[in-house]
Amino acid sequence: MESMGRHTSNRFSDLWKGQKWKKLRQNLFRLQKRVYKAVRAGDLKKARSLQKLILKSRSAQLLAVRQVTQLNKGKKTAGIDGKSSLNYQERMELVETLNDYGNDWKHSRLREIPIPKKNGKVRVLKIPTIADRAWQCLTKFALEPAHEATFNARSYGFRTGRCAQDAQKCLFLNLRSTSNGINKRIIELDIKKCFDRISHSSIMDRLLAPACLKQGIFRCLKAGINPEFPEQGTPQGGVVSPLLANVALDGIENIHTSIRYADDMVIILKPKDDAEKILNKIKMFLKERGMEVSEEKTKLTKTIDGFDFL
Repeated sequence: MESMGRHTSNRFSDLWKGQKWKKLRQNLFRLQKRVYKAVRAGDLKKARSLQKLILKSRSAQLLAVRQVTQLNKGKKTAGIDGKSSLNYQERMELVETLNDYGNDWKHSRLREIPIPKKNGKVRVLKIPTIADRAWQCLTKFALEPAHEATFNARSYGFRTGRCAQDAQKCLFLNLRSTSNGINKRIIELDIKKCFDRISHSSIMDRLLAPACLKQGIFRCLKAGINPEFPEQGTPQGGVVSPLLANVALDGIENIHTSIRYADDMVIILKPKDDAEKILNKIKMFLKERGMEVSEEKTKLTKTIDGFDFL
């Protein structure tokens, strides 16, 4: 009996290790490019059917499971089911589960981990189970290319092919002497409890996705709610949360010249710009999405006095 068990576990480990990961990545990327092109061309119907293809794609399912069980930093963090790692057989079974239930995913509850902040307050990390993380990763594969096609160029946080250094370069180009940076001012914008207050409807209305995927995302949002604010918040700790925050905040960059990294943002003012007017527009924008500006942390500074960003 024991040798039989060992034989199956070897079979699964060979099956997992024998996957041609590079080829799978190419397959997924090819599908994602088609989604991107369809959204660019304004053909949302085609994009949605391609997104369904991604959810059903064996390449995407295998890569999602690999991402959350092998590559992610939090791969050893357990959700409410207490599972902190999967063996090869469990990984292959999870791939099958994603294939069977990916279109009608029931999200488990989240495990809450309080993390103290510098100012004495507590931030609550909400950790999904490994299976939920794999499903979120799979949905991210489907959602990301559609939204990358519409996102603003001046948003740099949690996007493929962009990093903090790109934001730094953009700041430099706006504030150097040839751009008359010495006379400009900066609004350092801080959004109060951004991830906890994003309204669910503002995310759902903007999601470019087929109905089955939207339903799964809605369940995912409802799993992480704070009882006081049942219609708000995206769980910090989820794989898809940063993307959802980007979806809700997209468009804020159009109000005025600014640089955004997730919920951190600086607005660059020329000497004649009216700071009050711009801030009011931003407050209106955030109010529609259930958020508000943190008055104590938002400040207007001259560029030569220096400011903190990221």
